[in-house]
Amino acid sequence: MRKIFLLRGAPGSGKSSFISRHHLQPYAISRDQIRLLLANLTYYYEEDTDCLHQVIPRYANEQTEKVVDYLVEEKMKRGETVIVDSTHILAENVEHYQPWVERYRYELFVVDLMYHRNLRSLLERNEIRRQYDWVKPNVVREMYLSYQSNTQLPEWAHVISPNQMGKALSQRESNLDYYTHVMAVPDKMREEDFPHVHISNFYFSFNDRFTAKYGTYRNVVTIGKTKEEIINEFRLPYFVFKFHHKHFLISAYPIRNEMLDPIKKVKGMWTYSTGLVNLADFVEPFPPSQAQHVHQFNLSKLQPDRLLHIW
Repeated sequence: MRKIFLLRGAPGSGKSSFISRHHLQPYAISRDQIRLLLANLTYYYEEDTDCLHQVIPRYANEQTEKVVDYLVEEKMKRGETVIVDSTHILAENVEHYQPWVERYRYELFVVDLMYHRNLRSLLERNEIRRQYDWVKPNVVREMYLSYQSNTQLPEWAHVISPNQMGKALSQRESNLDYYTHVMAVPDKMREEDFPHVHISNFYFSFNDRFTAKYGTYRNVVTIGKTKEEIINEFRLPYFVFKFHHKHFLISAYPIRNEMLDPIKKVKGMWTYSTGLVNLADFVEPFPPSQAQHVHQFNLSKLQPDRLLHIW
């Protein structure tokens, strides 16, 4: 939830192939594709080979950057997962996103596709790319050298390898086994009926008054009930947890199996592949799955004025 992924690599490093191989095209913003929308292909003469190449023009770079920035921020405003297909070689290319990361409370990941590439392999891959994806060899060389001299990226950026992206897109459950009780406070509960908040217990709040009073406590988590609460107030749309060695999910509305699959179990902990689901979809009143993959507690099924003791 609230994650932005920057692909990092020189031309020929396999960024577009990575997106295609993992079926991420619907979620990716490609600078080259936007540049093609703004300007038609143009010809470039390569003297060394006496060859004309049809290439993506660079004279639309300034307009391209504006369009990319607009699209990225619009998606971040809605809390959607963002994947940006561009080179992101320099540290300043990553720092460019910091204001949005802070404003919309995102995690930023840099997917490094260069860690196993050398200059020779980049140049060889560049020569066999589709014609308009071909890039001038000196551009590839310059980017490779810049990558070698820009090893330090901002500390707040998580640098991952391509095979770690699946894990980064997953939501890992929290282990609440060391708490004595887990409780849910529904939205219509009166303040005089609020439970006494104790460090040995864990609390889920659907109640605005309870959140205002105890929401900053480490053992209190507020679950969003509406799109506005989730997107504009940054409340969690759901929470997955383990308690008494059983696995649970709590949310305002039932969450369908299709939005959670596939669920993986590693060392007794479950992870849910929800990273590409729009936050707003978690508060859509979809009919529940006939056989749910995980036991769910939903506000829509709770008594609105009565404290729920989970397990």
